[in-house]
Amino acid sequence: MKNILALISVFALSATVYGQSVTLSLKNTSGKEVVDYTAEFSTAKLKHLPVGQLIAVVDGETVPVEFIRNIDGEEKIVFPIAAFKADETKKAVLKAGSADKYPKRTYAELAHKIGGHFEGTKYVGGYSWVKPNYLRVPDNFRDHAYYIKYEGPGWESDKAAFRFYLDQRNAIDVFAKKTPQIVLPFVGVDGYDSYHEMADWGMDNTNVGKALGLGSIASWDGKQAVRVEKTDSVICYIPADGKIRSQVMTVYYGWDAGSVKTTLRSLISIDAGSRASHVELKTDRPVLNLATGINKDARTEFFYRNEKGEKWSYIASFGLQSLNKDNQGLAVFVRTAQLKEITSDALNHIVLLQPDKTGYADYYILPTWELDWQPVVTKDDFIRCIDEVLARLNSIELRIEN
Repeated sequence: MKNILALISVFALSATVYGQSVTLSLKNTSGKEVVDYTAEFSTAKLKHLPVGQLIAVVDGETVPVEFIRNIDGEEKIVFPIAAFKADETKKAVLKAGSADKYPKRTYAELAHKIGGHFEGTKYVGGYSWVKPNYLRVPDNFRDHAYYIKYEGPGWESDKAAFRFYLDQRNAIDVFAKKTPQIVLPFVGVDGYDSYHEMADWGMDNTNVGKALGLGSIASWDGKQAVRVEKTDSVICYIPADGKIRSQVMTVYYGWDAGSVKTTLRSLISIDAGSRASHVELKTDRPVLNLATGINKDARTEFFYRNEKGEKWSYIASFGLQSLNKDNQGLAVFVRTAQLKEITSDALNHIVLLQPDKTGYADYYILPTWELDWQPVVTKDDFIRCIDEVLARLNSIELRIEN
């Protein structure tokens, strides 16, 4: 893998202001082609942006520029770069305008039923759905309440789709896609069982049960990973539902992490053209036993990479672990500086995380499937997907040259 990693180096960026536009110069010095790259810049460093809705013109193509915020509320812009040839330099001109014809390549939603009522932990009656994209989770909400569409928020790109259970389980699950089209608006509206069966769009193909699924948030009690089960209250909302990036924000007030009780914020982002989701976490009190991981499965091979001197490490598994009984790959990428230990319990392969002094930690989660519309059939195919993500995380940098 080191030979592959060495191929990716640096994107250099310079900004020049011409009246009502900003010209950015981007250079791929990696010596390797890069495709479906999302450029991201802090607006604080681009002080002369035109006012209003923006577009970027790259290689003669008009693409949308979206304003988003990270978990700390820092405003950034993002826009897509379709492809960089090795050692290629590109110009991106930012100006006022609208990229109406550019397709929507990401999506996020949080929808629930209306017209019924709770009887204990079950939602009874009501067959209509609304998508407020915000919810203060009812205190009595539990699994299989038949209230929230597919039991929690969902997010997707043209490459992969995800959900997590917004109940006491708080586990991340994967919807595998056989199409690049947006599919989540049509998933789960006809019940809780249909998406476990193969459909034209794909299916829910990940075994979760009582385990961590793919990258669920957890604490480590010294013997096992414990998902975010005990909280005082929870809110969840969709801060971005864009063509290029979509996000899910969840705030867990009074999370009992075993060693401490804290408020945990989680921001999950996905970009166009990416199989991977970015999970950002921040707590208001230090959590020394923060953890995440992936399911154990006897039918898979587990492997990992943790090399000093590299910015990012990973754990991964590949094999016949999907609900469709075919090949699925699962990977979690963590910052090497935040990786305390790789361990396991009866159900999971686990990474113990060391947040920074502000309580911040982040990681990426990556699923693949042999029936993806861009199929990943063998372990070698899966490792190529891992190397693509790892190379960008370890070696691609963006800088503004004044």
